[in-house]
Amino acid sequence: MQQILLLSVLLFASHCVGEEPARTELAAGNSVPKAGKYAAPTRKSVAKAVQRLFDFALTPDMKTADLDVPKTAVNKLIGYVVKGPAKPSAYLSILHPSPTKIQLAIRDDSIFIPGGKPADAQRGFSARDHIFDIFGGSYFNPKNIYHQPMSNSRTIRVRDFQGKTLLSLPLKYDQNYNFAVTVDWIQNTLTVYSSIGTDPLKKAVGPMYNDPKAISPEFKHKGEYHLQLLKYPLPDAKIPAEKRLDVPHFGFQEPIKQEHVSFSNVFVTSGTQIEQPEFSDQ
Repeated sequence: MQQILLLSVLLFASHCVGEEPARTELAAGNSVPKAGKYAAPTRKSVAKAVQRLFDFALTPDMKTADLDVPKTAVNKLIGYVVKGPAKPSAYLSILHPSPTKIQLAIRDDSIFIPGGKPADAQRGFSARDHIFDIFGGSYFNPKNIYHQPMSNSRTIRVRDFQGKTLLSLPLKYDQNYNFAVTVDWIQNTLTVYSSIGTDPLKKAVGPMYNDPKAISPEFKHKGEYHLQLLKYPLPDAKIPAEKRLDVPHFGFQEPIKQEHVSFSNVFVTSGTQIEQPEFSDQ
């Protein structure tokens, strides 16, 4: 029996979640399921009409080894790393050349144990309080006794607070995906922009109403910005049906050979305009 495998990087960006002065806020970034050689975006200038509230800006001088050293430039951008027992550099890598990317990898020891107490493994982990998220793969249905295949397993999707899919794109390895999500804190809506490769961002869907809980007082000014790779276990047929849904505690994981995702150009802005990424062939 194994629990959820998780690697989560909490960034210093809690101030930008739930603020009201600006009409809208834009969270933009791009990710790829596997590192590869492709044209990817870099940033050289910022439009005057766009105000950066948070910028996870990796620079060419940052190295993977810096992740293990407190007070380095890259660690000043990171609030906390949820990982396994090894050093951060065992799970995180900073990739060059330009644009500099951070690669998150999960291993067989990437078990989330809140407070360091084995008895609390996975308890308290919440995956249903995201204003929005970008999700790949699909949840297994433990009650799917007829073994019907899932229709969305090879997709990457932008979802709302309750996990409803707003945008779905075919998932391919060595492919660069660009996303921007506009969060309107007054109207409580989400608007999604996307592109692939070096294409400019275009509006894909929205504005779509988000769950009312997204703007409830309990979440205001308490948010965190996460970059994470999360892998749920498979249902175990040997477990009683009434417990089979609880895959974090009663499921099983297949051994991991190589699983990672890379991120670059992660930032949050305030305003009504989209900041288009600039691209480089490096």
